[in-house]
Parts: sequence; structure tokens; C-alpha cells
Amino acid sequence: MAKKFEDKFQKLLSQNDVATSQEGGVLDEPTIEEKRAFAKSLYKIEKDDLGKVVLDLENKCPAALVKNSAEDEVEINVDEITAAVFKELVEFVNSCGGVGAGGRKKKKART
Repeated sequence: MAKKFEDKFQKLLSQNDVATSQEGGVLDEPTIEEKRAFAKSLYKIEKDDLGKVVLDLENKCPAALVKNSAEDEVEINVDEITAAVFKELVEFVNSCGGVGAGGRKKKKART
């Protein structure tokens, strides 16, 4: 009976676009500060990594992308990203290494 309830509950959550953690709890919506920090961090990652973020959004949360094909641009609407996808993307962006302050790679000092 418990298994049947869990299956139906998960189906209901997915139909209503409610994000859950791996432990089964409901994920909280990101705060304004978290969204701002994420948006700022996008300026500090490599172009290839930013491309991966855009592709992930296109596959998992297309409502968060505003495409301008005339100028070959894509705008990311952070407010439209679901909590689960937001968490995934923040983890990915934070894992992107090799970026120093100002968005430039740190260079080794020459001796």
C-alpha cells in the first residue's frame, strides 16, 4: 500500500511541476539572492560551459530561454527555471574550475 501511495504521489508531483530532492522532500524555490548569484556566475565561466548550461535549459526547462534568432542571441530568464533544474545548474556552474575574479583564467607567474 505504501509503495502504491509513493508512486501516485510522485506522479502527482511531476504533473504539477513540483521539484523533489533525492531524499523525497520537496525542494524550496531559490531565493532572489541565489538567482542573482547564479546569474552573475554565468559571466565567469568559459563559453563552452555556458553553452552546456544553455543546452541543459533547452532540454529540461525551455520556458527559461528567450530566443532572438534575428540577432542569434539567447536570453536566460532565471525566474522561469524550475527548482530542480536550478539546483543542477548551480552545482554545474560551481564545479567549473579555472576561473578567477573578473571571469578570466588565472595565469601562471613566469620566472
